[in-house]
Order: sequence, then C-alpha cells, then structure tokens
Amino acid sequence: MKVAIMRPEKYIDETRKILEENGFEIISAPFLKIEEVEVDISESYDYVIVTSQTSARIVVERYPELLKGRIIAIGRKTASVFEGMGVENVETPSKFDSKTLYEEFHQKLRGKRVAIVRSNMGDPVLLKLKEFCDVDEIVVYRIEFEHGDKQREFLRRVAEGEAEAIVFSSRMMVRSFFSLAEKLDLVDDVKNALKKMRVVAIGPPTKSELERYGVDAVMPEEYTFEGVVSILKS
Repeated sequence: MKVAIMRPEKYIDETRKILEENGFEIISAPFLKIEEVEVDISESYDYVIVTSQTSARIVVERYPELLKGRIIAIGRKTASVFEGMGVENVETPSKFDSKTLYEEFHQKLRGKRVAIVRSNMGDPVLLKLKEFCDVDEIVVYRIEFEHGDKQREFLRRVAEGEAEAIVFSSRMMVRSFFSLAEKLDLVDDVKNALKKMRVVAIGPPTKSELERYGVDAVMPEEYTFEGVVSILKS
C-alpha cells in the first residue's frame, strides 16, 4: 500500500521509518512549517500541560524552568521527551487529545496554577480550564502553511490517485492541504481521489475538520502513527 503523509519536515523521516518498517511505501511533502516564538517565563506553575512533541522539545531546550511543575503530556512521544531528560511522574490522558485531557484532569487541576504550552493553533477546549484554575496559555511556536513546488507536486499525485491511503495528523494540516487545492483548482479532483482512498484522521478535531470538507475518515484507536499502522493493516 502506498501512503501519503504531510508532517512538518522535522518529523517526516521519523514517520516514514515507522510506516516503511511495516511494509508501506510512502509519498510525502511537509504541508506545515514551525516557527518558534520567544516568550518570557516569569511565573511558576503547579502543572504544565504540554500538547505536542514540538512543545516538549522547546520546553526542554529553552524553558527548563517550566520543568519545576508537574507535567501533563498529550501523547506517549510527548511524554518521552521529558522522560528522556530524567523528568519523573509525567502524566498522560487515556486518549491523546485535548478534550480527553480536559475531561480527565480538570478536577485534579481545580485551584492550581497551570501553564498550557503549545502552538498558536491549539484546541480551545483546554481554555475551559480557566473555570477551575489559574491558567496561562504560553505559545512557544507558530504553525504556518507550507506551499511550494514540492507540495504542488504532492497534491497532483494525490489527485491522480497515486496513493491508496492518506494520513492527516492535525486540523491545520487539513486546512493547508485544501487551501493549496483551492489555489490549484484541484478541490473536486482531490475529493474524488480521497473517496477511493483510506483516509486516516489522527484525533477527533482532525476528523471533524475533514468532515467540513465533505471527507469521511477513520480514526485509529490510539492517536499515534503506530495506531495508524494498525488501522492501515486492518
């Protein structure tokens, strides 16, 4: 099976390895780019919520003072960034999305001082924690669309039906993909191609975003690329 992936440049090789080791052929192009943002950390926190591997890496490299708080990480790989630095007792929700984190931790966080460390496009559901505790949202990177020759070629290959499956790992990835399709006047071609493919959405927000464009997608039980492998093999 040939699988199309669109992760940022920093993570494409890692994802390619996971899929290729499981027998899949890959076509890829990064549809998002990451721009780090300089922030001033002048407060201390009881809990620090970290929503992605990128956020975790930035915290470890640039804002180690945040490690004084207890860490809640969305995802095993996000948690592993901290565990690799010897940070103990990193907690994760049972499913790796913001909604599950909110549902499972909001009572525990009641009355606490909490930092949410993430991108400028984070899920607004976590801001509901302000009803229960003192929250600062700390944006440490921005996500922007990446639309160049590589992405145009990738989109044309998808529209021509070259891939048998495609994986969307975030809402912004869906928006970037269809934004370029609109620029190239390929929206109808792309939608027709997706109807014949296995479309995989990592997490409910990504699935909902695809539905806005009229695209049905399946979700892995675990919101990781290991979970994607399981659903593609099934």
